[in-house]
Amino acid sequence: MHAALRALVLAFFAAVILVIAGCNYAVPAMWIAQGPPKKPAEYTLPKDKKLVVFVDDRKSVVSRLQLRALLADDIGTVIKQQGLVTDVVSGRELISYVRRMETSTKRISIEDLGNAVNADIVLYVEMESFTLSPDGATPKPTAQVRVKVVDVKAKERLFPPLGADPKGYPVTAEIDTLANDAYRTSAARRNAEDGLEKKLADDITKLFYDHEPKNFGKGVSKMEG
Repeated sequence: MHAALRALVLAFFAAVILVIAGCNYAVPAMWIAQGPPKKPAEYTLPKDKKLVVFVDDRKSVVSRLQLRALLADDIGTVIKQQGLVTDVVSGRELISYVRRMETSTKRISIEDLGNAVNADIVLYVEMESFTLSPDGATPKPTAQVRVKVVDVKAKERLFPPLGADPKGYPVTAEIDTLANDAYRTSAARRNAEDGLEKKLADDITKLFYDHEPKNFGKGVSKMEG
Protein backbone atom coordinates (compact mmCIF):
# COMPACT_ATOMS: atom_id res chain seq x y z
CA MET A 1 0.00 0.00 0.00
CA HIS A 2 1.38 3.40 -0.97
CA ALA A 3 2.27 5.77 1.85
CA ALA A 4 -0.38 8.35 0.89
CA LEU A 5 -3.13 5.72 0.71
CA ARG A 6 -2.04 4.18 4.01
CA ALA A 7 -2.18 7.62 5.70
CA LEU A 8 -5.71 8.19 4.41
CA VAL A 9 -6.85 4.77 5.65
CA LEU A 10 -5.37 5.40 9.10
CA ALA A 11 -6.97 8.83 9.22
CA PHE A 12 -10.36 7.32 8.32
CA PHE A 13 -10.20 4.68 11.05
CA ALA A 14 -9.02 7.27 13.57
CA ALA A 15 -12.00 9.46 12.71
CA VAL A 16 -14.35 6.48 13.12
CA ILE A 17 -12.90 5.76 16.56
CA LEU A 18 -13.53 9.36 17.61
CA VAL A 19 -17.15 9.17 16.48
CA ILE A 20 -17.68 5.89 18.34
CA ALA A 21 -16.13 7.40 21.47
CA GLY A 22 -18.63 10.24 21.36
CA CYS A 23 -16.05 12.92 20.44
CA ASN A 24 -14.86 13.10 24.04
CA TYR A 25 -11.33 14.21 23.24
CA ALA A 26 -9.89 16.59 20.70
CA VAL A 27 -7.29 14.35 19.05
CA PRO A 28 -7.22 15.18 15.34
CA ALA A 29 -7.27 12.10 13.18
CA MET A 30 -4.34 13.21 11.07
CA TRP A 31 -2.11 13.38 14.19
CA ILE A 32 -2.66 9.68 14.63
CA ALA A 33 -1.93 8.99 10.98
CA GLN A 34 1.04 11.28 10.48
CA GLY A 35 2.27 12.15 13.97
CA PRO A 36 1.99 15.43 15.90
CA PRO A 37 2.80 18.73 14.22
CA LYS A 38 6.37 19.99 14.59
CA LYS A 39 7.43 23.31 16.04
CA PRO A 40 9.51 25.06 13.36
CA ALA A 41 13.09 26.14 13.96
CA GLU A 42 13.64 29.72 15.02
CA TYR A 43 16.59 29.93 12.64
CA THR A 44 18.29 27.67 10.08
CA LEU A 45 22.04 27.54 10.52
CA PRO A 46 24.18 27.87 7.35
CA LYS A 47 25.11 24.24 6.78
CA ASP A 48 28.25 24.80 4.72
CA LYS A 49 29.93 27.11 7.26
CA LYS A 50 32.38 26.01 9.97
CA LEU A 51 30.73 26.63 13.34
CA VAL A 52 32.05 26.93 16.89
CA VAL A 53 30.01 27.09 20.08
CA PHE A 54 31.19 29.44 22.80
CA VAL A 55 29.61 29.56 26.25
CA ASP A 56 30.35 32.92 27.87
CA ASP A 57 30.11 33.03 31.65
CA ARG A 58 31.69 36.31 32.69
CA LYS A 59 29.29 36.48 35.66
CA SER A 60 30.53 33.04 36.86
CA VAL A 61 26.99 31.73 37.37
CA VAL A 62 28.12 28.16 36.56
CA SER A 63 30.10 26.86 39.50
CA ARG A 64 32.12 24.29 37.53
CA LEU A 65 34.23 25.20 34.51
CA GLN A 66 33.95 21.63 33.27
CA LEU A 67 30.17 21.96 33.14
CA ARG A 68 30.47 25.04 30.96
CA ALA A 69 32.80 23.20 28.56
CA LEU A 70 30.41 20.24 28.50
CA LEU A 71 27.52 22.54 27.56
CA ALA A 72 29.45 23.78 24.52
CA ASP A 73 30.34 20.19 23.55
CA ASP A 74 26.77 18.93 23.91
CA ILE A 75 25.34 21.75 21.80
CA GLY A 76 27.93 21.16 19.08
CA THR A 77 27.38 17.40 19.13
CA VAL A 78 23.61 17.66 18.65
CA ILE A 79 24.01 20.24 15.89
CA LYS A 80 26.26 17.83 14.02
CA GLN A 81 24.09 14.78 14.75
CA GLN A 82 21.04 16.59 13.40
CA GLY A 83 22.96 17.43 10.25
CA LEU A 84 22.46 21.16 10.77
CA VAL A 85 26.10 22.04 10.13
CA THR A 86 28.75 19.86 8.51
CA ASP A 87 31.83 21.19 10.32
CA VAL A 88 31.63 21.93 14.06
CA VAL A 89 34.73 23.00 15.99
CA SER A 90 35.10 22.26 19.69
CA GLY A 91 34.62 25.39 21.78
CA ARG A 92 36.60 24.08 24.75
CA GLU A 93 39.85 25.72 23.71
CA LEU A 94 38.12 29.10 23.45
CA ILE A 95 37.52 29.09 27.19
CA SER A 96 41.24 28.99 27.92
CA TYR A 97 41.89 31.43 25.06
CA VAL A 98 39.60 34.03 26.62
CA ARG A 99 41.13 33.52 30.05
CA ARG A 100 44.58 34.16 28.58
CA MET A 101 43.75 37.08 26.33
CA GLU A 102 40.96 38.95 28.07
CA THR A 103 41.46 41.49 30.86
CA SER A 104 39.18 43.70 32.91
CA THR A 105 39.63 46.45 30.34
CA LYS A 106 39.85 44.35 27.18
CA ARG A 107 36.95 42.15 26.12
CA ILE A 108 37.38 39.64 23.29
CA SER A 109 34.87 40.19 20.49
CA ILE A 110 32.73 37.38 19.11
CA GLU A 111 34.45 37.79 15.75
CA ASP A 112 37.85 37.33 17.41
CA LEU A 113 36.57 34.15 19.05
CA GLY A 114 35.68 32.71 15.67
CA ASN A 115 38.96 33.76 14.10
CA ALA A 116 40.90 32.14 16.95
CA VAL A 117 39.71 28.69 15.80
CA ASN A 118 39.25 29.54 12.11
CA ALA A 119 35.45 29.29 12.32
CA ASP A 120 33.01 31.07 10.02
CA ILE A 121 30.10 31.14 12.45
CA VAL A 122 29.99 31.55 16.24
CA LEU A 123 27.03 30.22 18.18
CA TYR A 124 27.40 32.44 21.22
CA VAL A 125 25.69 31.48 24.49
CA GLU A 126 25.80 34.03 27.29
CA MET A 127 24.97 32.65 30.72
CA GLU A 128 22.59 34.76 32.80
CA SER A 129 21.68 32.32 35.56
CA PHE A 130 22.25 28.69 36.48
CA THR A 131 20.76 27.74 39.82
CA LEU A 132 19.23 24.81 41.63
CA SER A 133 16.55 27.08 43.10
CA PRO A 134 15.17 30.14 41.30
CA ASP A 135 13.88 31.69 44.53
CA GLY A 136 16.26 30.25 47.11
CA ALA A 137 13.61 27.92 48.49
CA THR A 138 11.96 25.89 45.73
CA PRO A 139 14.12 22.93 44.59
CA LYS A 140 13.67 23.56 40.85
CA PRO A 141 16.87 23.73 38.74
CA THR A 142 16.61 26.65 36.31
CA ALA A 143 18.98 28.24 33.81
CA GLN A 144 18.67 31.33 31.65
CA VAL A 145 20.85 32.27 28.69
CA ARG A 146 20.96 34.57 25.68
CA VAL A 147 21.82 33.06 22.30
CA LYS A 148 23.32 34.72 19.22
CA VAL A 149 24.61 33.45 15.90
CA VAL A 150 27.30 35.66 14.40
CA ASP A 151 28.94 35.51 10.96
CA VAL A 152 32.62 36.09 11.68
CA LYS A 153 33.67 36.98 8.14
CA ALA A 154 30.80 39.37 7.46
CA LYS A 155 30.91 40.70 11.03
CA GLU A 156 27.14 40.59 11.35
CA ARG A 157 24.60 38.96 13.60
CA LEU A 158 22.50 36.36 11.83
CA PHE A 159 20.25 35.43 14.75
CA PRO A 160 18.28 36.95 16.25
CA PRO A 161 17.73 39.24 13.26
CA LEU A 162 18.58 42.91 13.26
CA GLY A 163 15.95 44.88 15.13
CA ALA A 164 15.55 42.17 17.77
CA ASP A 165 16.97 42.39 21.27
CA PRO A 166 20.73 43.00 20.86
CA LYS A 167 21.40 40.90 23.95
CA GLY A 168 20.33 37.79 22.06
CA TYR A 169 17.47 35.30 21.96
CA PRO A 170 16.35 34.33 25.50
CA VAL A 171 16.23 30.66 26.48
CA THR A 172 15.05 29.38 29.86
CA ALA A 173 15.59 25.73 30.78
CA GLU A 174 13.84 24.14 33.74
CA ILE A 175 13.76 20.73 35.37
CA ASP A 176 10.71 19.55 37.26
CA THR A 177 10.72 20.37 40.96
CA LEU A 178 12.94 17.90 42.84
CA ALA A 179 12.58 16.41 46.28
CA ASN A 180 14.48 18.25 49.02
CA ASP A 181 16.82 15.29 49.53
CA ALA A 182 18.17 15.90 46.00
CA TYR A 183 20.23 18.73 47.49
CA ARG A 184 21.44 17.14 50.72
CA THR A 185 24.82 15.99 49.44
CA SER A 186 27.37 17.52 47.09
CA ALA A 187 27.04 14.49 44.81
CA ALA A 188 23.28 14.96 44.60
CA ARG A 189 23.68 18.65 43.80
CA ARG A 190 26.20 17.82 41.08
CA ASN A 191 23.73 15.36 39.57
CA ALA A 192 21.06 18.07 39.54
CA GLU A 193 23.47 20.49 37.86
CA ASP A 194 24.41 17.84 35.28
CA GLY A 195 20.74 17.30 34.49
CA LEU A 196 20.15 21.02 34.12
CA GLU A 197 23.11 21.30 31.73
CA LYS A 198 21.68 18.55 29.51
CA LYS A 199 18.25 20.21 29.49
CA LEU A 200 19.78 23.59 28.64
CA ALA A 201 21.81 22.11 25.78
CA ASP A 202 18.67 20.43 24.43
CA ASP A 203 16.59 23.61 24.61
CA ILE A 204 19.28 25.67 22.88
CA THR A 205 19.78 23.25 19.99
CA LYS A 206 16.02 23.03 19.40
CA LEU A 207 16.11 26.66 18.30
CA PHE A 208 17.70 25.41 15.11
CA TYR A 209 15.61 22.44 13.96
CA ASP A 210 11.96 21.43 13.73
CA HIS A 211 10.89 19.40 16.76
CA GLU A 212 7.90 18.13 18.67
CA PRO A 213 6.57 20.82 21.02
CA LYS A 214 7.24 20.45 24.73
CA ASN A 215 4.54 18.49 26.63
CA PHE A 216 2.63 17.91 23.40
CA GLY A 217 -0.63 16.05 23.96
CA LYS A 218 -0.98 16.96 27.64
CA GLY A 219 -4.10 18.69 28.79
CA VAL A 220 -6.06 17.99 25.62
CA SER A 221 -9.35 19.84 25.69
CA LYS A 222 -12.66 18.03 25.48
CA MET A 223 -15.06 18.33 22.58
CA GLU A 224 -18.78 18.29 22.54
CA GLY A 225 -20.09 15.39 20.55
